[in-house]
Amino acid sequence: MSAPYPWLEVPWQRLLATRARPAQALLLAGPRGVGKSELALAWAQALLCEKPQPDGAACGQCAACHWFETGGHPDFRLVTLQEKTGKEGETRMATAIEVDQAREAVDYVQLSTYRAGFRVVLVDPADSLNLAAANALLKVLEEPPLNTVFVLVSDQPRRLLPTIRSRCTRLDIGLPPVDQAAQWRAGQGVDDALNLLALSGGTPLDAQRWADGSELDERLGMLEGLARPDQLDPVTLGERWKTVSPQTWHNVAYKWLGDLLAVKLQGRVQFNRDFAEALARLGTTADLAKLLALARIQANEGRTLAHPLNRSLQLQAWLIQYRHVFD
Repeated sequence: MSAPYPWLEVPWQRLLATRARPAQALLLAGPRGVGKSELALAWAQALLCEKPQPDGAACGQCAACHWFETGGHPDFRLVTLQEKTGKEGETRMATAIEVDQAREAVDYVQLSTYRAGFRVVLVDPADSLNLAAANALLKVLEEPPLNTVFVLVSDQPRRLLPTIRSRCTRLDIGLPPVDQAAQWRAGQGVDDALNLLALSGGTPLDAQRWADGSELDERLGMLEGLARPDQLDPVTLGERWKTVSPQTWHNVAYKWLGDLLAVKLQGRVQFNRDFAEALARLGTTADLAKLLALARIQANEGRTLAHPLNRSLQLQAWLIQYRHVFD
């Protein structure tokens, strides 16, 4: 079994070299969209495989591999965000890994293994552990049971407790070279691979998500409005864009402001290369202090995306402030 993606071959080989004596607590850290979760799953399967290949990779044929691939291996536990049902019956994804989940994992590793081999607990995304859950997990990370391996996956490792980070062997997964990522994207049958990579900040899996979903059309409509601040109507656009998911809105607006700041400071457009001319024009008229203030607000909004705010009013207030950047 090779690495999940071509740009992960080097970290994959580093992991395989440790299969005989793996780190009992491994932290896979790096930007979102580079394949850390897939690498963690491949590593878990390699550790649980009962007939590994000579290099240590999973065979994909043994009973353990079949159980793993169907989600039924008794010595593997995934700790992740769970769906929750609200008071009115609506279903949404939790914003944190709760303490009960961590305690269940701690109890789980105290049991004997079913197959007399490794036991693997994968925590993904580990930076979503709430404080109580992190503290519950910390206790078992200090003295992990024999043959138990914890794998933590994190886009924002600095959000983890320092005591958890200090107990983990860290493996950083960086962005792939642009030409390698573009070649892979083109191999998926996607046109305009370079622009999609620029839009995703160089992360190939985020570029794939842009290509596969409806966000590209939503982004285009949003940026056509933001490109003409003198003509935008905050009330009309706020009402129209309230159906855009908060995550998509945040990503698009944040990268647009980032490009505006870059142009204003004599830099180059990084994310929205298809709007480079409009950004260059706006950059000459934008007020730097107001632009910085709005970018700061947008960055902070990323922490409250799941808050039940009135989206229409929130967007209207943002658009009014955006328009004032060019007064």
